[in-house]
Amino acid sequence: MIATNATNPLTLRGGMQLKDYIGVIMRRRWIIIIALLSVVASTVFYVTRIEDVFESSSTIVIEEQTTLIDQAMNFGSTQSLSYYQGILNSRTYLEMVFDSIGMNVFAATFPKITRDEAISYIQGSFSLKPTSYTSFYRFNAQAKTRELAYLIASIGTDAFRLQCQEVASEQTRRTVSEIDKQLQTIRKKLEQAEVDFRSYKERTGDVSGGTTPELKTLQSVYSENMAQLGVKEADLDAENKQLALLERKLTPLEQERSPEYLKLRSKLSELEKEKMRLENLGIKLTGISTIDREVAEIEKQLLQYKQPEGAQTIDTRIVKQWQELRKIVLSKEGDLELFKRKLDSYKSAIASYKKGNPDLLTQSLELQRLERTRQIYETIYNFLLNKAEEERIKSSATSAGIKVVDIPRIAGSPIPKNQNRFYLIGILVGLALGLLLAFFAEYNDSTIKSNEDVERYLGLSVLGTIPHIVHDKKNEMEIKRTSSRKQKGISVLAYPKQLLNFAGEDSIITEAYRSLRTNLAYISPDKPLQAVLLTSAGPSEGKSLSISNLALAHAQMGKRTLLIDTDLRRPIQHHLFGLKREPGFTEMFVEKPDYASIIRPTGRENLWIITAGIFSPNPAELIGSQRMAEHIAYFRKNFDMIFFDTPPAVAVTDAALLSTHIDGIILVVKSHHTDREVAQRAVQSLRNVGAKLTGAILNDIDLTHRYTSYGYYKYYYHYYKSKTD
Repeated sequence: MIATNATNPLTLRGGMQLKDYIGVIMRRRWIIIIALLSVVASTVFYVTRIEDVFESSSTIVIEEQTTLIDQAMNFGSTQSLSYYQGILNSRTYLEMVFDSIGMNVFAATFPKITRDEAISYIQGSFSLKPTSYTSFYRFNAQAKTRELAYLIASIGTDAFRLQCQEVASEQTRRTVSEIDKQLQTIRKKLEQAEVDFRSYKERTGDVSGGTTPELKTLQSVYSENMAQLGVKEADLDAENKQLALLERKLTPLEQERSPEYLKLRSKLSELEKEKMRLENLGIKLTGISTIDREVAEIEKQLLQYKQPEGAQTIDTRIVKQWQELRKIVLSKEGDLELFKRKLDSYKSAIASYKKGNPDLLTQSLELQRLERTRQIYETIYNFLLNKAEEERIKSSATSAGIKVVDIPRIAGSPIPKNQNRFYLIGILVGLALGLLLAFFAEYNDSTIKSNEDVERYLGLSVLGTIPHIVHDKKNEMEIKRTSSRKQKGISVLAYPKQLLNFAGEDSIITEAYRSLRTNLAYISPDKPLQAVLLTSAGPSEGKSLSISNLALAHAQMGKRTLLIDTDLRRPIQHHLFGLKREPGFTEMFVEKPDYASIIRPTGRENLWIITAGIFSPNPAELIGSQRMAEHIAYFRKNFDMIFFDTPPAVAVTDAALLSTHIDGIILVVKSHHTDREVAQRAVQSLRNVGAKLTGAILNDIDLTHRYTSYGYYKYYYHYYKSKTD
């Protein structure tokens, strides 16, 4: 009669309960403790080996510099943080800092350092990070000594400012060069406009006043638009120049452009114009339209012409500027075309007006047109001249928009190592590693641990669970045997001598055997078991001690009980009861056995024992003989219960041979010790001979902690403990 476990609402996925996980932790606690101590010790060692690091820093302000040229070309001078970090990591800047510090300073701290190693050390020592204030940045330098950290921070700050100034000056020089080219073109047009104006005036005289108000208004509007046209053309020309500079980085040179490239370029222009036309008509393209996908695909193909196989990836910032600038140029080209159409309409109106007016009016209007043209080119020329002067002033600036707010100082103490953080991480990692190893060991543990394992893997009912018997060293007995590993050696086995007193002792152990006795009696109420055999899958699983105490439990009920030690290879029973081995079981197979001398009292009421007897070279033949059946028949007539202690079922066939003469076999399984595959082989070998497997005993279960699956024993243990309090 075996109780089954009811479904628990706290059962976790995989059939395990919360207490099972805690049980794993308790069983594998030494793995967790060792892993934790190992990681913590490694962390402590690592922290003690961390060298002191000193830090020196400066605070700088990077100002935004926007001039008229930037506004006219739709470009701001604000640079991203990655731009300045690129300057910090440039070879030129690093060598500048190294040359200013000197090799002797590094050699004093790092005796065997080389120039390249020193430059790499400088590169890894500093950083530029934004602060909580806009445009304020922190320039940090870390080094092994406070003096070296101060030198890197101080010299690095000055070198950074100089390098930024040099980069900005080079960019300004290129801009001034482009403006100078535009100035030359506008100067020529201005000179030609002045020549045309003077020559016409000399030829016709001053006829600027000979016009009507209506024509004067048209001419005035036309002239103003012409002035704006010049500005727009200059602006568009500047945009095209800037676009050409970007395209040199992204596209092949003109002499290298293939027909396929030109075809793609033409198609890209058509698609962009079509998109702008649709947008001007009020048609909005939601999401990623077909035109957008085609434009992106053609851009990708165009960029591939500039990238031979194995080339570095083009900077995405340049590609983005190229895309934005193309949109700006295309938009301004469209505006310029519309503006020219507007001028043509004014021009047509003026021409229509002139047909109905005398020549004086025509000459006056022509003179005004020439004067306006001259003024337009003069305005454009002055505008470009002012922009060029602004860029030259910007180029001569010494700060490049960078100012030092706080200068570096020598560090007084090293940077804190944050030992507590390392220790906390070490503890957490150690616990995580220990738990991982514990559950990994549990997962790979193939032993049988619980009643559920017995039923699942062996297909046997659990007749009883025997808790771990705690015994003192004085209760151990030493058994000397010939060692199988040494031909002439003697091995000594320490074996617990824990025979229970069921008549005068109440404890968790005695109650476990009483429960086993009760379950055994109710297996077959109509035909109670009389001859029972106990075996195990392997050695050291507690079958001999279990069968001895089970026999004592039956004897305590007043039943005449006989315990027979049929483990002729490694007998234990005579040691447990303090008797001599001879005479015993093997003496029963002489011609006329003397049962009176073979069946000996144990000193316990109602319990007799047959020890192993003299050594026999062929125990299997004795157990499997016909005389064995006759002996068992004799025992059945004279005793109420007969228990047989046999060798492990996997090692020898004694249990299988004896199983044909007895009423039932009980398999002893030691918790967390018996391998389930070995136990399965033992069960299978017994079933192969038709043995009557009655059930199993789960031995040596752990009740030392509260998270055990055998809760009812805890209550019983508490009850018996309180009786002695």
